Amino acid sequence: MSVRHWITGASLAALAVATPALAQSTQDKRVNVTPYIGVDQVVTGPLKGEGDVLTYTNVTAGVTAEVQTRRVEAAIDLQYNHSFGWGSEATDQDVLSGIATANVKLARGLSLQSGGLATRVRTDGLSGAATQRDSYTSQVWSGYVGPSYTTQIGDLNLNAAYRLGYTRVDDSVNFNNPGGQANGSFADSWTNNVTGSIGFSPDTVLPGIGLTASAGYAREDASQLDQRFEDKWGRVDATVPVTPTVALVGGVGYEEIKISQRSPLLDEAGLPVIRNGRYVTDKSSPRALIYNFDDIIWDAGVLWRPNHRTSLQARVGERYGGMTYQGSFLWQGRDSSFAVMVFDGIDSFGRMISADVAALSGSSFDVARNPFTGDMTGCAFSTTGGGQCFNDALSGITDANFRYRGVAAQYSRRHGPWGYGLGAGYSQRKFLTPQGQTVLIRGSRDENWYGNGSVTYMFSDRDSIDVVTYINYFNASGDRPDVLNYGAFTSYYKGLSRRLSASASVGLDGVQADDLDTIISAMGQVGLRYSF
Repeated sequence: MSVRHWITGASLAALAVATPALAQSTQDKRVNVTPYIGVDQVVTGPLKGEGDVLTYTNVTAGVTAEVQTRRVEAAIDLQYNHSFGWGSEATDQDVLSGIATANVKLARGLSLQSGGLATRVRTDGLSGAATQRDSYTSQVWSGYVGPSYTTQIGDLNLNAAYRLGYTRVDDSVNFNNPGGQANGSFADSWTNNVTGSIGFSPDTVLPGIGLTASAGYAREDASQLDQRFEDKWGRVDATVPVTPTVALVGGVGYEEIKISQRSPLLDEAGLPVIRNGRYVTDKSSPRALIYNFDDIIWDAGVLWRPNHRTSLQARVGERYGGMTYQGSFLWQGRDSSFAVMVFDGIDSFGRMISADVAALSGSSFDVARNPFTGDMTGCAFSTTGGGQCFNDALSGITDANFRYRGVAAQYSRRHGPWGYGLGAGYSQRKFLTPQGQTVLIRGSRDENWYGNGSVTYMFSDRDSIDVVTYINYFNASGDRPDVLNYGAFTSYYKGLSRRLSASASVGLDGVQADDLDTIISAMGQVGLRYSF
């Protein structure tokens, strides 16, 4: 499990235990399912740099749903878009994008969680840039399912969970063309996570101290070079209250991490064979260990919980052969939420995107879509604290494992006719690759900065306007280009009848990459949507 999501989950669980009144207030039954179809006309053209004026007719079909009952909490925002291009430069393309999450209470203490993500990204090296041409994009799929169980036996708290995840990247780039980049890219992987814990709260068994023993096992099997990741760990954590709102926390344990893979097939010149942008696996080669961590782990810190809406946790410790720094701050208001996370762990694209999807929760999201392409703009905002940004995971997709460190923040608010969302973050990936790999050098680093913002104003139940801005800077290692992508668009929605609505959008999108001319495009859209 990703460290940043272990921290988030632990902090959210602690906050939820402390807020029974807030949780009870959200139990009102609500079921709202809205299928829709639509058609719109899109035109894009360069304001700076080379390019053609492109015209598309988009036909869309989708569904949004919010379900909240005593046993089921679910949300979905899914859309299929087919673009009919006008002219030879505007190619036809299909886009399926959306997110979904569900939590079903099967019995007392037992629940089943599931979720999924579908989106597309650039695969020609321009990480984060707009996906306007099908020949330079890839479709990303990720989903998970698994049960969790929590109960109390006397003074002991017992928790257990299992999660099965799958992630796939379907490339559509022709890697024999100059636009395609052979980077040993991710293909697909299966992930398994098992965790369990047992413990007691302070002053229930021992005076002035609470103890929890926990253990876990994680495994990822990736098709690229038959790569395998295994993580086994166990630890004991202590909580010592020093005031009614402050407690000292710390833990010690043992962890073993192994990453292995087979060798790529070599051609007559002794170079790795790359097919469709990926290494071809030499099935006859022995499995080689490329990362091995086997040692005692520990951390210590402070937990501050001044009220049932606020929680702060900060820890420093030793793991992965060096010092680690982790922390989280969570604040949950009646109509807003704010979260900051500092994370440090060993991760991969498959595990990271699967954990991002699993971090979604709640029965309501605000998902900003690009009205010109149908793509999600990067974040799903939620005022109940279950939102998530996917920008970081989707930037610079590779097949490699990496040391993953950074900070992420998200804010969401709904107040009267106004809605706000803001997500931002920074991360560094230090690659754990075999010696001699030529695409991603062992020890090389990528850095990524991102920000997303949205503002919505509801004139009435059927009329609204929104403004969305985004920026992403990907600082790549090796001979891959550094990419700056930025843009903004505004859309107006007008209800023409109970089920029919119209929309109009204008926007700008800019891309700046090493050794390439800056391209700034203007975009416009008008459309109709019918909701059933």
